Amino acid sequence: MPEQVNAERKTGTRVDTISFTKEEAESWEIPGFQRDVKVNDKVREVAVQITNDGGVIPGIITFGVLNRQHFLIDGQQRRQAFLLSGCMFGYADVRYYNAESMADMSEEYVRLNRHLVNMKPDDILRGLELSRPAMQAIRKACAFVGYDQVRRNDRSPVVSMSAILRAWAISEPEVPVGSSTSAADLASLLTEEDAEKLIAFLKLAYAAWGRDQEYIKLWGMVNICLCMWLYRRLVLDGHSWKTQKISKEQFGKCLMALSADSQYLDWLVGRHIGDRDRAPGYNRIKSIFASRLKTDTGHKHNLPAPAWSHGGRR
Repeated sequence: MPEQVNAERKTGTRVDTISFTKEEAESWEIPGFQRDVKVNDKVREVAVQITNDGGVIPGIITFGVLNRQHFLIDGQQRRQAFLLSGCMFGYADVRYYNAESMADMSEEYVRLNRHLVNMKPDDILRGLELSRPAMQAIRKACAFVGYDQVRRNDRSPVVSMSAILRAWAISEPEVPVGSSTSAADLASLLTEEDAEKLIAFLKLAYAAWGRDQEYIKLWGMVNICLCMWLYRRLVLDGHSWKTQKISKEQFGKCLMALSADSQYLDWLVGRHIGDRDRAPGYNRIKSIFASRLKTDTGHKHNLPAPAWSHGGRR
């Protein structure tokens, strides 16, 4: 027993076997960072197994303990399977994780699930949000950025957090190319200062494109990456001594000009941020921006002409 107590102190966890009623299982609190449960064939199979085993839930489920409250952080689908089984009493091996905060609990959730199940990048990011101030800032300022149900209806997010973080990372180097860096690592690398810059861009984009169905293509990776690339070089940092910086307001008007160009919207269908589409996509955007800036200011603006923009097919 002393060895067990020492182990619990070292790991911050303890393990027990519990019995419970159906009503108690229904009352188990689910933290906000959990994914929604979907009743699929796998859940139904586990329900049958639980029925055949007399209410025994397979594996070990994990509760997070915070301020004497218990939250189910691993085992949500198995709980759903138990509720479907029709059993009035259940039995489970339980691991209790003593969390220091809800953010700590969300990190444990990701650690438990990341390598055990096929978690989508946005599922991982949702679990990490509580411990990532930069992501919290984006979500607070831009309610149209989310983790699931993207573009499902007029109230759902128009773009996913993983897509936004990946696009922002791609737009930073001189040549905007894809990266193998995971969504979780991108979230860790994003500083609060970076988040402020990203939020400013996202607000301009949303004001220009909104969530109208006809403009949805503008939230795709090829357009959003190239627009972010230009934003960094026209508004934030500059590109070269030949390039003229513009204001956020001017950049926002240029984004609106993209949505007004039906030929560009048609061209975006099926395009990707790869070697084939990157250069022609950039040149189309550059042409639309240059035209809008000349209309607004009365003179020609020198926009970036990177070496990579001279390749690809139109």
